[in-house]
Amino acid sequence: MSWAELASDRKVQILAIAILISLCAIFLRDLNPTTVDLNFGIEFIGGVRIPISLEKPVDAATMSQMVDTIKTRINKFGLKQAVVRPLGNTEIIVEIPRADSSVIHSVESILREQGRFEAIVDGKDALTGDYIIPSAVGGPQAEFVNAQAGGGYQWELLFAISGDGEEHFADVAQGKYGYAVLMFLDRPSNAAVIGDRGIVLGDAGLTGESLVQDALRKEGDDILLVYADEFQARSAELANKSIVVLPEGFKESNPEIVSALRVMGFNETFAEGEAATHKLAFKPDEDFKVQFFVGGSLTQPVLSTWKAIGLMSAPTLQVEPVKKNAITQYTISGSVPSGENAQQDAVNEIRSLKSVLSGGRLPVSTVVGSYYDVAPQLGEQFLIYSAIGTILAIIAVATLIIIRYRKLKLIVPIVFINSMEVLMTLAIIGTIGTLDLAAMAGVITLIGMGINDQLIITDEMLKNRGKLKEASSKQREIDAKERVAKAFYVVFTAAGIAIASMLPLLLSGIVEITGFALSAIIGVLVGILLTRPVYGLLMEKMYGYTSED
Repeated sequence: MSWAELASDRKVQILAIAILISLCAIFLRDLNPTTVDLNFGIEFIGGVRIPISLEKPVDAATMSQMVDTIKTRINKFGLKQAVVRPLGNTEIIVEIPRADSSVIHSVESILREQGRFEAIVDGKDALTGDYIIPSAVGGPQAEFVNAQAGGGYQWELLFAISGDGEEHFADVAQGKYGYAVLMFLDRPSNAAVIGDRGIVLGDAGLTGESLVQDALRKEGDDILLVYADEFQARSAELANKSIVVLPEGFKESNPEIVSALRVMGFNETFAEGEAATHKLAFKPDEDFKVQFFVGGSLTQPVLSTWKAIGLMSAPTLQVEPVKKNAITQYTISGSVPSGENAQQDAVNEIRSLKSVLSGGRLPVSTVVGSYYDVAPQLGEQFLIYSAIGTILAIIAVATLIIIRYRKLKLIVPIVFINSMEVLMTLAIIGTIGTLDLAAMAGVITLIGMGINDQLIITDEMLKNRGKLKEASSKQREIDAKERVAKAFYVVFTAAGIAIASMLPLLLSGIVEITGFALSAIIGVLVGILLTRPVYGLLMEKMYGYTSED
């Protein structure tokens, strides 16, 4: 076999194409060849960790469900590099590589949502999240952000509900033309809201008061609104409520109200095993201002948004729905006031709502803790150490070859093939997943696994070569192919055992080791499908068709 014939072999050509694609994935995804475009984990490029505490301990199945739900929400938001992992049975850690403050705040907002959607018409549940089709929330033709004439941006998100949902909505909304469809996300149950009258109503006056009271109504579960100036007179009404929602600012402006609530048994946190029967929920002060809309053909204000109770949108029924069992589309809309980042804020509103509506609800309530940074300088050190470890492993391979075979010409093909395996494995993991410390450990381990297979092939080719000195070239070619086939039987068996041993780790759900298992499995597949066959051809060329050393 000549070198030209070797280069024309399909196995060599496929490997060359795979190497080229890997180089493009690593260096040319952003069309800038001077940067590395792999998805690195938080250990390498820095970022933030956000702790999430569960209200009570959960079993393994529930924890897995919560991790999957949070992953879905974050991926829908566009952060596929984020890592979500359980910590014991009461905490979840979310890691976001290379995140700026706006992304962090948006993700925190997503994580705080429990994911319970409901639409209420005239105090009755017309829709719930069970009717929403997760794959039909938003999309290229179902998300809109438009500049408003008076400043700011209007946003719209379209979603689809099932036929059963359409029938239920039609039953509830029958004869309700002109009523508001109050769309809530995580409307508090058995709750009370405390706020300053002037902040809640603004300039809306009596009309606003009436709209606010309508928004609080739900059959069997009205929300109690208590203004700060009447708290003392009405505090007894709070005794049977499970949750009280009040502004963060009350801790400083109305500490006596906060203290009184604590005396009544309302708290923010509870000891493990303690039932959260009376909970305090603090929200940003701006969430308590009710947003009203006036404009167009409207002569009176209508309710738009009230984040303190989870009211996201309140469109008016313009037509009475016709009862039919068919998938139907609805819209949630909102607005963002003028500001430097108003357009991006509107986009983030859509992303956040979309991620929760399509990601499902959490089975257990959660509390999002304060995030903390992982310095990128430390991550750069991790990356340098990993690169050094990889290079040292390859040098160790070359040294082993020299000691074992005393043939310098074997160094080039073995080290080249081994390096290409590492390159392609890094490209695959860093493109479809996240390259973290566990994955890098798997890649470094792959170097040893790869060299072991190549030594098996090399030993088989060098074994008893002296007996073929007088053989014809045809006999030597047949013998070389038989030896390679014999070596590959061992190689494929070892690969199967390696993959089988890694599968339990991959399916364990333990994030710290799944990266290691995944990189090892991908590396083994790259080896047996792409690089080992080519190495076998090289050994045939170097030792199979000639009787000379």
